[in-house]
Parts: sequence; structure tokens; C-alpha cells
Amino acid sequence: MSNDLAKLAARIATLERRLTQQTRTSQLAYSSIEDGAVEVYDAGGSLRAIIGQQPDGTSGVIAVNGPRPPIPSAAQVEPVLNGLRITWDGTFTDTDAAPLDLSRIQVHLLKSPETEPDVMWPAATIEAASGASVTIATNYYGALWVRLVAVNTSGTPSAPSAAVQTAARRAASADLGNGVIQQGHVAVGAITTPHLAVGSITPEQIAVGQGTNLIPDPGFEGAVIAGAVAAAGAPWSLARGNRTGVGVRVDCLADEATYFTLPLATVPVLAGAQLYLAVDVLVSDDLNAQAVKILARWENASGTVLGYGVVEKPNPAPGMWQRITGQVAAPQGTTRAVLALETSAATTGWAVFDNAEAHTIFGRVVGGARAELGPDGLRLYDETGEVAVSLVTGTPQYLTLRSGGQAVATIDTNGNAGFADLAVAGELTVGGDPVTALLGAQARGLVAIDYQTASVRTTGSEYGFVELAFEADTTRMYRIVFDAIANPSAPGGELQLRLRDGGTATPTITSPQLQLSTHHLSIGNSSRVRLELIRSGTTLGVGLHRLLITFKNEYGPDGQYVDLYGAPNSPGVLYVEDIGTHVPETGGYNTGGGTSAPPTRTYTKTYAASWSGSYANRSGYNAYYGNSCLQGYYSSNNGTQASLIGFPAQLTTDLSGAVIQKAEIYLYFEHWYYAAGGTAVIRAHSHAARPVRFSCDTEAKSINWSRNQGKWVDITSVFDSTKWRGIALDPNTTNRTYYGRARGVGQTYAPKLRVTYTK
Repeated sequence: MSNDLAKLAARIATLERRLTQQTRTSQLAYSSIEDGAVEVYDAGGSLRAIIGQQPDGTSGVIAVNGPRPPIPSAAQVEPVLNGLRITWDGTFTDTDAAPLDLSRIQVHLLKSPETEPDVMWPAATIEAASGASVTIATNYYGALWVRLVAVNTSGTPSAPSAAVQTAARRAASADLGNGVIQQGHVAVGAITTPHLAVGSITPEQIAVGQGTNLIPDPGFEGAVIAGAVAAAGAPWSLARGNRTGVGVRVDCLADEATYFTLPLATVPVLAGAQLYLAVDVLVSDDLNAQAVKILARWENASGTVLGYGVVEKPNPAPGMWQRITGQVAAPQGTTRAVLALETSAATTGWAVFDNAEAHTIFGRVVGGARAELGPDGLRLYDETGEVAVSLVTGTPQYLTLRSGGQAVATIDTNGNAGFADLAVAGELTVGGDPVTALLGAQARGLVAIDYQTASVRTTGSEYGFVELAFEADTTRMYRIVFDAIANPSAPGGELQLRLRDGGTATPTITSPQLQLSTHHLSIGNSSRVRLELIRSGTTLGVGLHRLLITFKNEYGPDGQYVDLYGAPNSPGVLYVEDIGTHVPETGGYNTGGGTSAPPTRTYTKTYAASWSGSYANRSGYNAYYGNSCLQGYYSSNNGTQASLIGFPAQLTTDLSGAVIQKAEIYLYFEHWYYAAGGTAVIRAHSHAARPVRFSCDTEAKSINWSRNQGKWVDITSVFDSTKWRGIALDPNTTNRTYYGRARGVGQTYAPKLRVTYTK
């Protein structure tokens, strides 16, 4: 009995041990997430985290929609030489502990305590959640206020901390050890010649232009321009540049017309020297100014101003970057030029400048035959001092070739050309249409003919007379004519002429009949008989056709026979004539009782484009290029570009209920990435006006184009009269064979649509 109790106790102990193990085992010990993610929501139903595979294909734990972080404690600020040391102690104003999803602390330098920080433009960041210090260099020594912003892993910013006032420390005599003063620390004019020993400063130790550009820091990204802006003070400041980088902004607020000028550099220049000046400009809608400029102020050795060389934009279009370029020449007595940005006679608005250029034009300045070479291109002058060749960007280009002082060939600024003789090895186009197409649209005349002088007789049965073969084209119309002499043995009855088609086989009297012509034999004497047929190549069918003329006398007196013949002095003839391009059938039956329905007609109408534009990254409209039409990939600035071209509402009205026979588009491509040309990819779209976002049809047609070539191309296969109202240029590839620029609305050789339709 005791042995049984012992066994029972041991069994109970084993069961208890197993039960304990089971309850302590994780419920997900043998679970996994297969090709997916677990989403974590809070009590309010908001998504807070994604665990597993993320939308971009990576894996991990990503926090989203996190709560706004607490406000960091105020910064501790210590001025240092040419900068500030900013310290955050790791605490917050309204909580005892840092949030678990803290990502970083942004440091913002502001020019007033009321300014709200822009979280897109922090001066620096502190990454340590426990607090840390960061040193920020600056050449600005005025009052600054430091504010901190906490950002969590979801990207949510906190409210800014309290503003702490400070200022960077200027260099003192004790700070000026060897190599302490660097590029950009010395303002223009601060050190004059008596202070410098010969050879004490070399080009490596001063701010000089980059390459052939006389302007130091022309992209406005470095310390040189930062120092110039800081020295000028308000209203000059740094701002976002042309698409990327940094630009220089001027706020033109004044009670009366004021000239706002920012010197960029002073460079040595001799009298008569020419400079190429250029800069990108962006202005506000409310800018009220005489002009925005880049200029050279000409001075002599004593600093007297001798004049100004100005490149300006009097009425720049607001809201879009534009480049202004030009060429200026130094007057007599000039020894130096002060290069500067300027907004002239301004009272309201703002302007931003970027990417400034000032290059020396190489070549003799005045008199007779000479050459000038600059960043914008090449100019050649003849012996009279007139420009014979101008191959420059941004201005009209032209070319005149002379022999013995006489012009023998010219291409003018509008692209009109004159030559003594012209030989074209490739295709010659007129108005975008190939000459071959223009000539081919007309009647081509006879394509096959045969004369008959012999006699053939029939006595009541169908008999063959003459065969003639030709090749038919489905895009053409043909007239087939037979004319000969018939001589019956007795009057009465009729002569039946038949045109039969054997196709590619030998024609016989049983071959398909194309036409029948009957002639009354009222007299027993010779008379002319004729058969005529007009057919399209589409109806006849493409390719070889072996035609046969047969004849038969019918309903005449017994024993009647007929001779069909031609004579040497009056031969019979059978010929095939090409009478033009295919014309669709538009007629209909009318009993003569009157009808209200208008007749069906064929129309060919040409529509000028009413709007056009380019789209960066195949997405938003890119106003930078205006109405120009770009396609393809050049750089990451705009990504893979596409364009839309639209046509007036009249097109919709005209094509309502119409059947399109042919749709053609005219485009003038002025540029391709490769000199050999490129490939345009044409699609259709249904936008009635220029949309904000890009979209088009998927069906496409690819056409090869040369540079500076305008031509008509057939797009019937991608154009539907019931839906499409314009075209898109959309290669959707980074292959630079497809990067090109076509002209748009308002430019010479603008897009046109030509539609042939029946209605």
C-alpha cells in the first residue's frame, strides 16, 4: 500500500513540474512574421509603430506619429573666436526624463528673439540624448539668439526653447598667431598697400576668382560671400539658391527709390578690356524696382568712378529663376573694376541672386578684322569691323562667308539661309514636311501605258484584247482608261468592254471584273469606244495587278462580228494614271426629295498649340523653363522630365463625331544631349488646360530627330478623336539619347497639330 502511495506522489510531482514549464513558455516561441509587418496602434486608434518589413523594403522597428517632444531647457552659450559654443544639459522644461523616441536636438541661430526657428534649416544638431556641446563658426558679430528644438524619431519637432542672447567673439591681438587669419576674414579695403611688404602675401593666401571667373565664391557657398553679406548687413542676407545651395537675398524696403548694391570683388582691369557678366535672379511678385543687375564699376588708380558696365533685367518675371548675361567694356583710364550685385531704384519686394560670373573676353577690342572669345562663345569681325560670325549663347547667332570680299553664303539670326548652290544628301524639308511628301501628295501622272495598232475580232463571245500590269499603293488613287476603235460588220446591238484583274496571276476572261462599259452599235462603221475607272489603292489592294481588257458584241443581227483595233495613225491606248493621295469616300444616296443632314466631307485643319510646359520628375509643373518642352534626364536637379502640349477647345468641337483619317504633329527640337540628335517619345493626353501634375496615355510612338529640326510626323496610331486633346513628350528613361528640348507656345516654330478627318 505504501509503495502505491509513493508512486502516486511521484506522478503528481511530475505533472506539476510539466505544468509549470508550460505556463512559463512564451506564446510566440515558435512564431514569425512572414513577408509583412505588425502595426502598433494606441488606444485612440492612431498608428504608432511598424514592426517588420517597411514600405521601402527594409526591415526594423519604425516609430510613426509620435507625440510632440517636450521643450528642451534653454541653451548654455559661450562665445568663442569667430563662433559660438552651444551646450544642452540633457534636460527639458516640462518633464523630468527625456522621451524614449528622442532623435536629436536642433540648434538655431536667429537675429531676433521673436523669430520662429525653421526646422528645415538648423545651424547644427546635438545627437546625444544625455546632452552635449557643439561649436558653430560664424563671421557675423552682431547680436544673435539661440533656441533649441527637440525632434523625435517620427520627425515631429517640439516647441522652441527660450531664446538666449549672445554674439560671436572677434579676434584680438592675442589670437593672431601664425595662420590664424584665413580667407574671408579681411573685408575689402581693410588693408591698403602701405601695410604690406613686397612678397608678404601670395595668391594662395588671398581670395581669388575660380578658374577664369574673376568672382571669388561665385556660387555663394563659402566664407567669402558670407563675410561680404555680414559686412553689408541689412537688407542683405543669405537664402536658398537656384534649386540647390545658397543664394544672396536683398530686401528692397525703402520710402523712396533706393539703390541696393553689394560689392563682390575688386579686380584689376585695363582700359578697353571686355568682361562677360552673368547671374541667376529670382524676384518677388511685389518687387518695384528699375532693374536687377550685375555690374562692373570702372575706377581709375585714385578711385574715381569712370562709369558702369551693366547687365540688367528691367522687368524680370516673378517667381521663377532667370539668367541674365551680357558683355561690357572698360573706358579709357580704367585700372580696376568693382564687381557688384544691385537692385536699382527699388521701394518694395525682394530679389535673390546666385551663380555669378565675370570672365575676361579674349581678343583685340577695337578695329578691323579680329576675334573675340568668351564664355558665351565666339565672334569674328571682318576688315570693316562688322561681325561676320556670331556663335554665342543667349543672343542671336549668324554666319556670313565671304570670298574676295563678297558674301557667298549667309545664315541670318532667324535661321534664314542663302547659298550659291545647295546639295542635300539626306532629306530636304519645307515647313516641316519632306519635299518628297509635298511632291508625293500631288498627282504622279502615268504609271503604266500600252498602245495598240493591231486588230482583234469577236463573233459574239468574250475575247481578250490587251493586258497591262502595274503596282498599286494603298495610299494613292488611280484612274484606268481604255480607248480604241470598234468596227461592227453590221449595225445593231451593243459592244461590251470589260476591265478584268488577274492580280499576280495571268488574267483571263473569267478573272474578277472591275468595270463594264457598253456602246451602242447604231451604225455599221468605225467609232471610238472608251472605258474608264477610278479606284483607290486601298480598294484594289497593294501590289501587282495584271489588268485585261476584254470585249464582246451582244444583241446584234445574226452573223455580226466586231473588230476592236487601233491604227498607226490612230492607236488604241490602255493606261493607268496616279491621280493623287487616297481620298476617303464621303458621298451618299439622295433621292432628290431634300434632306436636313449635312453632307459628309473631308477636312484637313491645322491647330496652333494654345499651351505647353515641362514637368520635373514627371510630376509637378516646372516654371523655370516657361513654355519650352523638355523630355528625358539631364541631371538630378529636375530628374526625368516630361512635357505636355495642349490645343484649343475648337479641336474638341471639330472632332466630335468625326473619324480621323490622319493626325500629324509638328515639333521643332532645338537641342538634344548628343550632337547627332535624339529620339522623341510622343504620347497623347486629355487635358483641356495645363495641369498642375503630369499625366498622359501609356501608348507611345518614338521618332528620331536632329538638332534644330522641325518636322511633321504621323501620330495617327496614338491619337483618338474621342478622348485625346494634346500630346506629351515622355520617354520615362535616364538614357540621355532621349534628353531634348522642343520649342513651345510663344516661341518661333511652335507646336502644331494637323488633322485630316471626315464628318
